[in-house]
Amino acid sequence: MAEEPKRNPNFIEVSHGHLLVNVPLTAYEGTTYHIKPEEAEKLKKMLASRYPWLTQNALKVFIEEAEQAMYDRIRSRLGYMEKARHEMHVGNYQRAKRMAERQIEELPDDADAWYVLGEAMCKLGETEEGFVALTKARSMAKKK
Repeated sequence: MAEEPKRNPNFIEVSHGHLLVNVPLTAYEGTTYHIKPEEAEKLKKMLASRYPWLTQNALKVFIEEAEQAMYDRIRSRLGYMEKARHEMHVGNYQRAKRMAERQIEELPDDADAWYVLGEAMCKLGETEEGFVALTKARSMAKKK
């Protein structure tokens, strides 16, 4: 059985019909699902140059699909952090810590993940590192 290729965590795979495009996470505004207007224009120009048969409407729909893909990714990851908080609640601090670390690998600006990481570390006796993570979570939350 063939192994599925590993996806690059710095991109979101967006399909539009038979077209498959990797959209960089840097194209999105912070940790939102919105694509920066200037990045949307760059994507449209790149797609139009590579696939000249795409209409303006198709390019607009592609951007909407890219935003929907990021929205779906964010929603699925939120569920993941809810599970991590549940692990904290039942006293499985090591598992909560690992889950938060995994989340931070994919979404380094996720204040919630930094908070869970800090709380788990404090519960595990890693207070100095835990306070650093909690401070980072707090500073990220203030920026929003």
